[in-house]
Amino acid sequence: MQYTGCRHEAERPHSSLFVICFLSVFICAAALGTIRLYGLYLEHRISETAGKIEACKEINLEMSKKYSELLSPARIYSYAREELGMVNAENIKVVRVNNSDVMTAQAAVYPTEEKTGFLDYINPFVRKAHAKD
Repeated sequence: MQYTGCRHEAERPHSSLFVICFLSVFICAAALGTIRLYGLYLEHRISETAGKIEACKEINLEMSKKYSELLSPARIYSYAREELGMVNAENIKVVRVNNSDVMTAQAAVYPTEEKTGFLDYINPFVRKAHAKD
């Protein structure tokens, strides 16, 4: 009978290859699980955002309706009559002014002359700026 040696030494390369393959498969499975969980998280966030968008659209539609109701002429007329006590004006007259009358009124306006004293001549900054200007 021949002695072939220890059997464990011959199986050692296969066992280390088996451990490496097992670890690789485990790491890949963990990575895939992590990616799947992250995908679920993103899907949840997307659905929340879509819900918020729908809620904002509903609020926007409601506010648009309220805005159009506030701007309706009937609403404005009733508010002016009831709340502000406004009534329709009677005896409306239009007064037309000729352009020449306006020009003569502007020409008749003269600036008032200021009294100057002795100190005004001495100080050169007195007449430069006033609050009246």
